[in-house]
Amino acid sequence: MTSGKATAVAVATGMSTEVGKISKALQEIEPEKTPLQENMARLSRFIGFVVIGACAALLLIGVLRDFGVVDIFVLAVATAVAVTPEGLPVVLTMVLALGMRNMARRNALIRRLVAVETLGSATVICTDKTGTLTKNEMTLRRIYLEGRFIEVTGEGYYPRGEFYNHGQLLVPSNDTSLNLLLRIGALCNDSDLRESDSGYQILGDPTEGALLVAAAKAGISRKTLEQQSPRLGEIPFESERKYMATLHPDGQARQTAYVKGSVEQVLAMSRYVLNGDRVLPLTEEGRQAVHQANMTLTAEAMRVLALAYAELPQQSDELSDSDIRGKLVFVGLVGLMDPPRPEAIKAVADCRQAGIKVIMITGDHKLTAEAIARQLGLPPGETLSGTDLEQMDEDELAKKVEHVSVFARVDPLHKLKIVKVLKRRGQVVAMTGDGVNDAPALKAADIGIAMGRRGTDVAKEASSMILADDNFASIMAAVEEGRVLYSNLRRAVFNILSGNSAELFILTIAIASGWPLPLVAVQLLWINMVTETLCGIPLGLEPKHEDVLHQPPRHPSAGILYKGNLLRMAFVAAFICAGTLLIFRWQLHTSGEEEARTMAFTAFVAFRWFNALNARSDRQSLFSLGIFSNRYLAGAIVVSVLLQIGVIYIPFMHTGFHTVSLSLADWGWVLIFSFPLFAAEEIRKRLAPTLFHAGKFGPDKTR
Repeated sequence: MTSGKATAVAVATGMSTEVGKISKALQEIEPEKTPLQENMARLSRFIGFVVIGACAALLLIGVLRDFGVVDIFVLAVATAVAVTPEGLPVVLTMVLALGMRNMARRNALIRRLVAVETLGSATVICTDKTGTLTKNEMTLRRIYLEGRFIEVTGEGYYPRGEFYNHGQLLVPSNDTSLNLLLRIGALCNDSDLRESDSGYQILGDPTEGALLVAAAKAGISRKTLEQQSPRLGEIPFESERKYMATLHPDGQARQTAYVKGSVEQVLAMSRYVLNGDRVLPLTEEGRQAVHQANMTLTAEAMRVLALAYAELPQQSDELSDSDIRGKLVFVGLVGLMDPPRPEAIKAVADCRQAGIKVIMITGDHKLTAEAIARQLGLPPGETLSGTDLEQMDEDELAKKVEHVSVFARVDPLHKLKIVKVLKRRGQVVAMTGDGVNDAPALKAADIGIAMGRRGTDVAKEASSMILADDNFASIMAAVEEGRVLYSNLRRAVFNILSGNSAELFILTIAIASGWPLPLVAVQLLWINMVTETLCGIPLGLEPKHEDVLHQPPRHPSAGILYKGNLLRMAFVAAFICAGTLLIFRWQLHTSGEEEARTMAFTAFVAFRWFNALNARSDRQSLFSLGIFSNRYLAGAIVVSVLLQIGVIYIPFMHTGFHTVSLSLADWGWVLIFSFPLFAAEEIRKRLAPTLFHAGKFGPDKTR
């Protein structure tokens, strides 16, 4: 209630109220892990088992070779340091945070850090129509009046336009019926059209605003009309009543009620029809003509309202349903359209290319919804109404939902049912919403998307992401960013784990062969914490290489580590291991142990530099990407080189890191041994670019 007096009766309190039911539904929804969280959990378990297994195996080797207690302890520490990716949490957090920043620049505000990636694996986007797929600028396009269709020109809320009938310009002031229809739309109205520095704006309901704009195009001002004929009484619009009526004096000791509402309701209340200057009885044939006109307008994606009036004897300022029911004079229909956003049409097309299904959910009439869907380019499919959803259980809906493109006349709470069924079908679901009633569906979806402009605080709190501009195109921008981000995470993890695997191989072979350790624990820690992290974070900033929206959605089972990626890691790790051990054994025979270890240490770090360059793409050459296209990585490698030089040449660091100074010739040998890794990957990318793509997008998905 906003005004007046009333006696209220409490029929429910607390959790039994409608708001309480929404709150209960929110509490009953258990938050699920995102695909990224599940992938990282699997990766953590995998690394944990590898660490434990590697430590146990190398300790067993140490015992069998009669190592001392101190040597075994040092060996265990070195193994744990080698296998554990210490820089991974830092890299993961930084990449996600930077991804949040990039999405925010494209009007997608992320509320949960781990949700940054989720959109990249979305397979279904369930979206509202009004304001998201459309401009939310309702415009009156066509009028049905006295058996003729009148076209109305003009865009948005700018009150400039003309009226045409079969191409002939109409002047509303010379057309009595058209003038009356526009007057009804302006007087039976609670909105306001205002001009500001940014243009014309509607204060109130967009549908009523469209009626005001149409009247203004004919030179009719609501304020002027109300000064001449002030409102005496009204019947406010209610969804159950489906119409609104206002009462005005007509200056001849009589009063006139103006009515607008749904076609079915207004037509049922009408007894007469306006025909020029005459009022005639409304026959069954006339009713059928109105219904046919309604179907025509609805099929053109228009929201249709009927307008009528009733002349009443002068009475009190009260107006009731009984005063006008069965007494109305039917005037005509207006067809209003909220035009699709041009960028939404492109975004829907991008979704189809990206293998993402778009389902439109709206409260509009079924025919209107289907017409809008066609304009947006949604693929043909079945349309279900809210009534259909009420009659179906989840099992029945699950059998049909894969073939449904549009849900019409849907209540907000139906969205929760749709989300549950889609998730049961194995889909990764993104759901948009703005109202309080949308909150359960937003929370239940894999990623809930709240509207930033018209969304309620409850919807925003339940969501993972907020659209700052309420635009569907921003969802697709976030999908693109999510896919790029996940690819960057894979690059960073590949770089980290391939190096760690090489460290493990080196230690295992050296210990099993009875050699001195080529890399000691402190050197491994330096590599993992400095070189690895320095190069890992810039890999998370790798720019988009190709159109990721032409790739299929990644299946949730396709984790950060997949079959092809593991094979590539093994290939790279074996290469690094072989090169490091070769230079170590060669130097061990020609120089002392300290110099051999320093050479192996430096060669291994050089391998990591080249591996970071290789990690930028698993199929494209560095030269086609551009050596400096990722300037952050180029800068990180330069910094890493300087730090490595410091470790080798600063005297007080020799003791801590077990290093000695190297000659220029030694550096030449380091590059000779490490560069072949880069060359081998470049050759592989040219000859077999998809060699390591198995499982990249999940089962049964190919590039």
